[in-house]
Amino acid sequence: MKLLIISMTVVFLFFSIVGAQASPNTKCKDTNEEDANLYWGDLHVHSGYSMDAYAFGTTANPKDAIAFAQGKQAILQDKQTRIKLKRPLDFVAITEHAETFDVMYICSDPTYSSLPYCQEMRDSSGTNADGSLHVFNEFLLPLVSGKEVVATKISKNSKVDKYPRAPICDEPNIDCDAASLGQWQRIQDYANEANRPCEFTAFIGYEWSATPSNQHWHRNIIFSGESVTKHAIDYLRFPTPEKMWSALDEQCRSENNCEVIAIPHNTNLSEGGGFDVETSEQSQLQQRAKYERLIEIHQSKGNSECLDDNWDDHHSDCGFEQLFPRGGREIASSDPDYVQKLDRSYARNVIGRGLIAYEKSGDQKLNPLQLGFIGSTDTHSATPGATEEDHWHGDAWAGGSKFKQRQLQRIDYNPGGLVAVWANANTRDSLFESLKERRAYATSGTRIRLNFSASDTGKESLCNTDPKPTRLIPMGGAFHKISKHDPSTHKSTDHQPQVKSPLFSIAVNMDTTPLTRIEIIKGTVMGGEVVEKIYPLVSNESGFSATCVNWTDPDYETTQATYWYARVFELATPRWSKILCEELNNCQQHPRADRMIQERAWSSPIWYLP
Repeated sequence: MKLLIISMTVVFLFFSIVGAQASPNTKCKDTNEEDANLYWGDLHVHSGYSMDAYAFGTTANPKDAIAFAQGKQAILQDKQTRIKLKRPLDFVAITEHAETFDVMYICSDPTYSSLPYCQEMRDSSGTNADGSLHVFNEFLLPLVSGKEVVATKISKNSKVDKYPRAPICDEPNIDCDAASLGQWQRIQDYANEANRPCEFTAFIGYEWSATPSNQHWHRNIIFSGESVTKHAIDYLRFPTPEKMWSALDEQCRSENNCEVIAIPHNTNLSEGGGFDVETSEQSQLQQRAKYERLIEIHQSKGNSECLDDNWDDHHSDCGFEQLFPRGGREIASSDPDYVQKLDRSYARNVIGRGLIAYEKSGDQKLNPLQLGFIGSTDTHSATPGATEEDHWHGDAWAGGSKFKQRQLQRIDYNPGGLVAVWANANTRDSLFESLKERRAYATSGTRIRLNFSASDTGKESLCNTDPKPTRLIPMGGAFHKISKHDPSTHKSTDHQPQVKSPLFSIAVNMDTTPLTRIEIIKGTVMGGEVVEKIYPLVSNESGFSATCVNWTDPDYETTQATYWYARVFELATPRWSKILCEELNNCQQHPRADRMIQERAWSSPIWYLP
């Protein structure tokens, strides 16, 4: 049997690519010091370097995925279907599962097919449904779900003494630690090679894929620039969010120009976990607030905005693109307690829990869940940004007529969302700063142009052109009851003067489908609980292309911690499943497929934190 011997020297000499980098003073032609530029991207993407993507036939690597984001044509898993973005993205992060960096480095190259473990994984992967699921269930899930696995390796580079690894790590002369480092290094190199300041931004990142007892506590780890952690912080060695944050504290230091954020996603599948601020220690709350600045509320595996008893009504407040854990749909149909449990990890509930934690923090004045909203695809076909309903080929299996019936078997999946960022320029520094400050918003895949702000003077507005507003609180920001204001900055950490009635403004422009409705969603702490309310601002059944609206909260109270965010709807259009079942002439066999949807956008919230 041919064995793999990996030396540390080989790991760091694997690539010698040096990409173009921007200095903090880089000026682009479109640089706008007022964050007036809008950029579109996808921060949740898997290629064939992720075991679950590879299992279902994806062989494209991160370099291919980045090229697709930039507008290059891709060939899907059937090796025939060709796909290309109608509009390239401005930025992307390829976020492979860190827990299988070693296995994928060792096994996805044909050179190592003689290893029995690798050969079984390779032979089972591809377009055969049973084989693909075998790899997913028997190779990936044991590593990320907390199940016992065969091998246990001694970690040489962390405070964790032992951690589970794949059985292949017990093979003679196999160095899984070195293999993981090799995979991490070439992922960095791909991003650095593709990064072109002012033209296209490629972030370095990966996914921390904690799935304890099948609960999705996943986080996408996104770095600001070339300076990153020596190791990818994976779930195997750092099996709790707290251990993951502490590892980031140790390995990603500002004095080394390393900055990073951790973005929770798929919280609709987290079974109510992943956001325990009620029993956390103060140091843990501070770590969470430091690293977790955003939450992904829409992706291909469902929407995570909110959940209520009317979840199965597609026209209800929280009925959009719902997907539950396996078997959860049946449980939710008869058990409202289950719905309430799941809702604890949906974005609206999560930021409400943050308000309660803020009020309980006393003099600390800390909101550990002050999260902005983003969308992304979670594509496993190496096709970031491919979100068109009429041109979607599926997530795991994709491409060709033989896959279309499989798509309808995954009826609750959708093409995924996008993240929009207001930033000075298309550079890593500028985009990352805006992401960290939550000057970003989510869409369900459409490119609605949305801006949302507040005026602590009650006078300035996005709708004003003369005089131009100079001190608006942007989406993702906060204002406070007592403090001083520095007019030279508008970051969310600034303290603004007391205001009796803030003026909110929402400016929107349609994408390719007219808009029909604008709402403000508000959550306020009353008597220790969060009370939610929806305020309709604009409703036009025939649709409109653009508008700018001012709004003053009639129920604003200066003593109550509050959040507000804007939600914008398009006119109804056919869902991908309706388009497909009509093509296959089998809508009667799939009644939940035959429906229209309203694509939408969600602004990041603005907070009042007295």
